[in-house]
Amino acid sequence: MRVVVLVWEGLLGLATIGMIVVALLSAPSVHLVNVLAQAGPLGLVATGLALSFRAGTPNVAVGSISALTGMVTASLATQGLGWTAAIIAIVLATVGGLVLGLFVAALSAPAWAVTLGAAVACEAMVVAIADGQTISFQLGGDFPGYLWFVLFVIVSLGGALAWSALRLKSVWLGALVGLGGSSLLAALGGVALLTRLHAASPISSWTTTFTALAAVLLGGISVHGKRGGVAGTVLAVLFLSLVQGQLALWGTPFWVFMLVTGAVILAALLAGRLADLAAPEAPRPVTPESRMPV
Repeated sequence: MRVVVLVWEGLLGLATIGMIVVALLSAPSVHLVNVLAQAGPLGLVATGLALSFRAGTPNVAVGSISALTGMVTASLATQGLGWTAAIIAIVLATVGGLVLGLFVAALSAPAWAVTLGAAVACEAMVVAIADGQTISFQLGGDFPGYLWFVLFVIVSLGGALAWSALRLKSVWLGALVGLGGSSLLAALGGVALLTRLHAASPISSWTTTFTALAAVLLGGISVHGKRGGVAGTVLAVLFLSLVQGQLALWGTPFWVFMLVTGAVILAALLAGRLADLAAPEAPRPVTPESRMPV
């Protein structure tokens, strides 16, 4: 299985390099910097989703949590709280994720169903806070967008390496790490996007969730939590961001990218299934971790 993952990431790396070459030939190097700034927020959300898959507690509310964090931050910032507003919003999102983890573990409820309900609630709160208005977010000076990309790369690679040595023996711990950690990373992604756009709008965040899902699956993370590499999520996020940026340069409607995203999700699911069949894992002893509700 490890060989399959390495081959997968190698091919994805070659495809990403190819897209980088295309981007550099199509536009000035500043375009690539803009792509990195765009990839940072998405990457943090995708890393959170990848963590939830690894833990066996898929969090389909990552996009909604990200949007709500951005909206809460912008709303509190209008009261003069500055970056304190972001800290408060991130803490609230993380606590909410931990509560969801407790709910999943206590009731043995499917995490995807619980977080789907949480996503609907987050969407409702975004609309309620915004009240149909876009809330501006301005702080002194500009925050370089590429720094969020650097943070995403560090967290994604470091987290993947640490996960290979981590053994969650408790269903409760797995749910708390999976849903609490993914909510924290999604919240960071929401703040990152807010600093890039300088405004929070009451628009649907499902596009973020779907794109993050495409990146996670394209990166080689299994929806069953049995397979996952190290650099796959980073490469997939960068690849999809480059594709989106290139389509924008060509003046392609956004719905085309969404169509590509849907195709990537289906193709990645098929490829993952074929990979599992080609290199099945040896049977593992039954542990509390293996009985994690999904």
